Amino acid sequence: MSKMTGVVLPGNSTVEFREFDIPEPGPGQVLVEIKASTICGSDIRAIYREHLGRGPEAYQGVIAGHEPSGRIVKAGPGLKRFKEGDRVIIYHISGCGVCHDCRMGYQISCHGEQRAAYGWQRDGGMAPYCLADERDLVLLPDALSYVDGACVACGFGTCYEAIRRIGVSGDDRALVVGLGPMGLAALMIARGRGATTLIGVDVDDTRLELARSLGLADLVLKAGPDALSKILEATE
Repeated sequence: MSKMTGVVLPGNSTVEFREFDIPEPGPGQVLVEIKASTICGSDIRAIYREHLGRGPEAYQGVIAGHEPSGRIVKAGPGLKRFKEGDRVIIYHISGCGVCHDCRMGYQISCHGEQRAAYGWQRDGGMAPYCLADERDLVLLPDALSYVDGACVACGFGTCYEAIRRIGVSGDDRALVVGLGPMGLAALMIARGRGATTLIGVDVDDTRLELARSLGLADLVLKAGPDALSKILEATE
């Protein structure tokens, strides 16, 4: 088998399925068999509905998907850590690898000409296979499913970084405003870091019901004139 079908987003709220060659990994690269690939809000807003980016940051008509996880099925020469069979997450930004931000682990802030996002400037995870650089891989522990890994790849990671910077701990109560995927992730991570009371607020009844059914917050409120007084009462 040398061909595969990948998803391309033309920018007019449609999806196209196109045929691609299955890539061959070169030095320092791996071929990942994709097991899960989630959809980011930025994909919907800035690619699916219309192409909003400009210049080198714009969507380049590649295979979409920057939140993939899977298993390495072929390894190029010169790998330093990973091997065939490893379960991995593909971090969504491939930086130059040598600038200050890349060396600090913040490839997303790389300003090198080589910087490219999977699913935006280079082929991403909405296909059976994805070619990835070894430096962009994160080992996926056996305790996490491939779907868990795909969620961690961008969404949960973003929330984790924010909550880590805030320093949420067992000394804190946390209020999350907006209970979409990121808000729900923020509640889960705040709970994991020890927050004693969690409150979620949204305007959408469907999202409020989902948060209640998942049991992620101690108090779930619909935004409105009385929300603030209820929050103050719950937190004394």
